[in-house]
Amino acid sequence: MRKTALAFALPLLLFIKMTSAATDCAPLESAINADNRQTYQQLVQGALTEKVQLATIGITKVLAEDKWLAVFATTEIADPGVFFFNEHKFVDVWGGMVEAQEQRTVTRWAHALHIPDRLTQCFFQAIVIQ
Repeated sequence: MRKTALAFALPLLLFIKMTSAATDCAPLESAINADNRQTYQQLVQGALTEKVQLATIGITKVLAEDKWLAVFATTEIADPGVFFFNEHKFVDVWGGMVEAQEQRTVTRWAHALHIPDRLTQCFFQAIVIQ
């Protein structure tokens, strides 16, 4: 009986540990609505070297922490990307998805830009291939 209980408890504990390791990103998620969508589109448009019409920029997700924004956007001229802004000034863009084992690479990249830790973790969770 003890072996059965242990066999059940061990996977459960591992699941709880993996779940608790994930950062709670809900507080960083900004709603995208008619009032702010154009602001995000304008930020992305200003960051692009090739200009596109505002209406062709899709905003799929926005994470915000302190003065930082991570704007997940699509355009007609490039693959989807995550545009990072500090105080509404463009800093850099990340393109593509990553494997879970690439977390260290993503974290180093973000820390070199001084992106806050929690925003970095939530950004990583959003781009990792499930």
